Parts: sequence; C-alpha cells; structure tokens
Amino acid sequence: MGINQKGFIALSPTGYIALGLGLIVLTLGIALKVQSARLDACKAEHQSFVSTVAEIGRQAEIDKNKEIERQKKVTKDVSSDYENRLNLLRDTYARLRDQRSGGGSMPPIPNTPRSIDDLTPDSIPLAGICAETTQQLNSLQNWIKAQSQ
Repeated sequence: MGINQKGFIALSPTGYIALGLGLIVLTLGIALKVQSARLDACKAEHQSFVSTVAEIGRQAEIDKNKEIERQKKVTKDVSSDYENRLNLLRDTYARLRDQRSGGGSMPPIPNTPRSIDDLTPDSIPLAGICAETTQQLNSLQNWIKAQSQ
C-alpha cells in the first residue's frame, strides 16, 4: 500500500475487495439496525392498536348489556302498567254490566249512547272488549316509544 502523487491510496486488488466487502458489511449493518428499529416501532404500534380495539370491545359489551337490561326493565314496566290498566278496565266493565243487568225485558232500540253510562247491559261486554283492545294498543305504542329512546 502506498500513496501516489495524486493523493490516492494505492491498494492491491485484494485490498479493494476487502474494502468493498467492508463497506457492504457496514451498509448491511446500518440497514439491519434501521429495519430492526422500524420493526420494533411497528410491533409497539400494533400492540397499542390491539389494546385499543380490545378496550373498545369491552366497552361495547358493557354498553350492550346495559341497553339489554334497560329494555328488559321497560318491557317489565310497560307490561305491569298494561296489566294494571287492563284489570281496572275489566273491573269497571264488570261493575257496569252488573249494575245494568237487573231487568229481563228487551231494551227498546236505543239511540247512540253519548257516554259509557248510557250503554245498555248487552253492549257492555263488547264495549269492554273494545276498551281492552284500545288499552293493548296504547301499551304497545308506549313500549315501542320507550324501547326506542
């Protein structure tokens, strides 16, 4: 190895090969270090993503269970309210039927009743069925409204 006049180090062909191999090894080492750092960053980002998705899933499960419980409660409350109102209707119409069932003669052709108190005894059961159906419809509508809130 010697220095020529132009400032270059003169190497033998084996020296150039060794220098080239050394630069290749150095470049590969740097690339490996960079890729290793990128891989570690990707692993950390993936782990953070997995943790976030798992937490979102746990929270969604909690929210779903709360909503199911809320809807069960709404159903129970509306059902209980419906039963109470239905029993009240049945008692009212039974009382009206019993109050009006004293006579045995045919009633005359009636005019259209203006209120529930004007109903004839034989029309009370039909009016009771209509009232129960109306109450059922009202309760179902209330249930749908409560479930959608």
